[in-house]
Amino acid sequence: MSADEGLDMLPIAQHLALTQALYREARLLDQERYADWLALLADDVRYRLPLASRRFRADRSAALAEGPGYVFDDDKGRLTLRVQRLESGLVWAEDPRNAVRRIVSNVEIYRADGDGEAVVHSVLEIHRSRIDAQQRRLTAARTDRWRDTQGHWRLVARDIRFDHPVVIDSNLNVFF
Repeated sequence: MSADEGLDMLPIAQHLALTQALYREARLLDQERYADWLALLADDVRYRLPLASRRFRADRSAALAEGPGYVFDDDKGRLTLRVQRLESGLVWAEDPRNAVRRIVSNVEIYRADGDGEAVVHSVLEIHRSRIDAQQRRLTAARTDRWRDTQGHWRLVARDIRFDHPVVIDSNLNVFF
């Protein structure tokens, strides 16, 4: 059986609504509309970026049971604090404002085990330009869980996997 067999796709209307939610989320973050972005998050959200763990293919030693750790492992309270910090005007790396653009692609959506929930796989590319003409391009794969609550999709969990073996920027003042 292939890895994709048996995956249950959502009805087209729900699929389109959830895809639009991903695109809207990217636009809200690009426009620094953080309060609107936080409203897309479920109260029990979990938002994580694990540390990269790359091994040679020939390495047959056992993987670490707990993994190497996380760059961040946030709940809604911690995400709200990060937003408040960005909105404080005291983040020197964001003054003047960085030009940030998010591109969401390779979206796959499947029904999750939980009632009214969906698993979403996507690829995110973030372009960021600073005043000093320094440009960064960050790429990552995301695996999300979204929940339909009274006709509105809410992000419940996001696991981000950097394509880079190390964080290639001096700061991560962006949301993925």
